[in-house]
Order: sequence, then C-alpha cells, then structure tokens
Amino acid sequence: MANSKKSRRPVLIAVLVALVLVACGGAGYLAWQQYQFKQAEQRMQQAGTPATSVEAPTTDTTELADNPIDFSKLWETNVDSYAWIYIPNTEINTPIQQSTTDDSYYLTHDEAKNDSITGAVFTQLANKRDFSDPVTVVYGHDNQGYFRNLHYFEDADFFNNNPNFFIYTPGHILTYTIVSAYKYDDRHILNSFDFSKESVRQQYADFVKNPESLVKNVRQGVDVNADSKIVQLSTCMLNEYHGPSRYLVAGVLTSDQETK
Repeated sequence: MANSKKSRRPVLIAVLVALVLVACGGAGYLAWQQYQFKQAEQRMQQAGTPATSVEAPTTDTTELADNPIDFSKLWETNVDSYAWIYIPNTEINTPIQQSTTDDSYYLTHDEAKNDSITGAVFTQLANKRDFSDPVTVVYGHDNQGYFRNLHYFEDADFFNNNPNFFIYTPGHILTYTIVSAYKYDDRHILNSFDFSKESVRQQYADFVKNPESLVKNVRQGVDVNADSKIVQLSTCMLNEYHGPSRYLVAGVLTSDQETK
C-alpha cells in the first residue's frame, strides 16, 4: 500500500506542475491581450485629432490646402495604409488598411503588420481604395479592438448628437452623415448584393434608411438613393465575438473636399 502511494506521488506532482504551467500561461496570455489593447488605444489617442475641413482656394490663390493626414509618413510604416478614419467622440482615429494578397490579413495584424489580436481597421479587395463604390464595408474588431466604441451608437442620445464620421484619402476629406446604426446578420454584404444593378442599390438604400432590426437608431431626413456612396462600418456584437450577428454604422457621403 505504501509503495502504491509512493508510485502515485510523482504523477500527482506532474499534474500539479502542469496545472500551474497552464494557469501561468493563461495569465500571461491575458496580460499580453491587455497590453495589446492598451497599445492600440494609445496609438489612436496619440495620433491627434485631424481637421475635418480645410480652407478652399480663394480668388487670390488656386493652391489647395494640405491634407490633415501625412500619408507619406504612413507609407514609411506600411504601404497598405491607404486611408484614415476619424469618428468624433469615439476615440476611433486610425489608418485603414487593405492587403493586396489576403483579405483576412488585418484580422490578426496591426497597421504596422505586427501580429496582433486587436487587428486593424481594413477593407477587402472587393472595394476600391477611393471609396467610389456604391457600398464600401470597413471592418474592425469589437472585442477590445479598434471598432469596440462603435457600440456607442446604440445609445440614442449619442447617435443623435454625433451625426458624422470622416475618411481621409490622399487628396480628399470625405464627410459621411450617419444614416443608421443597427444589428445585422453576418452575411458578406459585398458578396450578397449585386450593386451593379440600380434596383438593388435602391433597395439597399431604402433598407439602410430604415433597417429591419430590433437594435437600431435612424437619422431622419438624410437623402440616400441608388446613386449614393455608402460606407458600412462593421464589427461584431458585444459578447458575440465572431458570432452570428454584426453591428453596422451606415454613413452616406455628403461632402468631398479636395486637398493636396
């Protein structure tokens, strides 16, 4: 009997050591997660608030104003950074990426191409980089990722008091009026609708103006039609990481200001 107890002791010790290592590994991973989340947050805060408009040329000069975003500097870090998004009062203030080879790349890499669970804000190759498509979908993680604060728009007061977001591209400041913010299913929008057809674009515009969703806020009086340029900001629902639903904030282009 004594020998039996002695023979089990090394096994028990090994199990305990394994459990300790698993616990330590889990704690280390959580610490790494929090570090990444904090780093992403700090990058957006340190970026500085970009101007949402610039002075137009006057009769005295035909020279355009500088773009608020220094794209030359961005490209020194990553040539995939082709645009910038700024959403007032959300702390969302970051480059937009588009990989030339892998649509899912920026789910797991940040704007400097480092491995990252926060990912980055990005579009897929189905969308042009000049935002001229009828519908452009911009993705970002919710689970402590860059788009987690999109959920602020679930609050009616916040939605009503924050009507715009801004996208910067080389030579342009694009202003979007937020038409609606709502829970949607997880279909791939660009693969689910044939936006080359005017009738489909009109039906989609009508839906965006009044989504069929129990979770929604809508801004009345915004003109959205088949010729509109819509940007859908897309993230997961809270507590549904990669679940069956998405949260969308839909904006329609209402101003395109030229810059250098």
